[in-house]
Amino acid sequence: MRPILSRCISPSEPAEFINPYLVSGANSYGVHCDYCHKVADVFLDEQSGLPKVNMPGVLSSDIRRPFPDDPDRYQIAFGTFDDPNVPEEDTYLPMIRESKFCAPCHYGVFWDTTIYNSFGEWLASPYSDTENGKTCQECHMPAPTIYDGAEVTNVAPGKGGIERDPMTIHAHLQRGSTDQEFLKSALTMTAEVLQENDSIVVEVSLFNDNTGHHIPTDSPLRHLILLVEAEDSEGHELALQNGNRLPEWCGIGNPKEGYYAGRPGTAYAKILQELWTNVIPTAAYWNQTSLVSDNRIAAMQTANSSYIFSTNEASNITVSVTLIYRRAYRTLVDQKGWDAPDIIMAQQILAVGR
Repeated sequence: MRPILSRCISPSEPAEFINPYLVSGANSYGVHCDYCHKVADVFLDEQSGLPKVNMPGVLSSDIRRPFPDDPDRYQIAFGTFDDPNVPEEDTYLPMIRESKFCAPCHYGVFWDTTIYNSFGEWLASPYSDTENGKTCQECHMPAPTIYDGAEVTNVAPGKGGIERDPMTIHAHLQRGSTDQEFLKSALTMTAEVLQENDSIVVEVSLFNDNTGHHIPTDSPLRHLILLVEAEDSEGHELALQNGNRLPEWCGIGNPKEGYYAGRPGTAYAKILQELWTNVIPTAAYWNQTSLVSDNRIAAMQTANSSYIFSTNEASNITVSVTLIYRRAYRTLVDQKGWDAPDIIMAQQILAVGR
């Protein structure tokens, strides 16, 4: 498995290179600019439309590597420009605009367990419709490119670049979960509270209306925490009568410090079990794992949940519904000392009078 992982970590290294600890030079940048622009083609299974099993990253790509022993030889680079600005080196590649270009690095099956699959999720969604859908690039690399508050019209001013239509120059920010505003726009959360005798019912809906794959996607470390809290006018918590509680892997400890195990709510994640240790959940997919559960929210699908709290004659009740994006399991974050703060994707505060 380690040789396969090195094909993802250091894809621009020669095919025979398998030790990621010895990477040097430009290859140490991982999936860097030059690597992507040297992909001539990708290899997908004709029936499934996906890369083949155990063939992630460069193993499913046709790479036209540079020639370090022949510095005078031109290096070919593929891109979206269809003009001969640098005819010796630059080549127009229509495929670089297509979602299939992203497939090798966004689909991984190891030991018959699908680990990450944002490309496959997109392929199975309405977003893959050729007429009305959207490509990965349209969402994550939209045009125009904005730099210093202005649209970019020349990618290499003063160095041979030419003026272009800004809508032909795609942003390379790779917008994703590191962009909080982008992340917050991924779905729509709605919540409402109903009064029923001596209880209140909190109903929450999470609609994946703006993302072309599951939420969350790819790394099995990522998960959502829907936290539902209710208290009276004196700050006393209302008891949960019916509804989900958050699992242990949401963190055992002080809720004010982000440890939410046992609190009312629902977690959305792809849960893997490591076969050798039986650890659940795990993200060590370089070891053998099996799928335990997967309740992530697919594109254009809705996840509904409800929670019943006892009011016990309480008045002026406040209900807080918070959707949290967490990059890794709390125990692992603590063990590693990672700086990975929670991101609030959505929050609603609802007042209930009696």
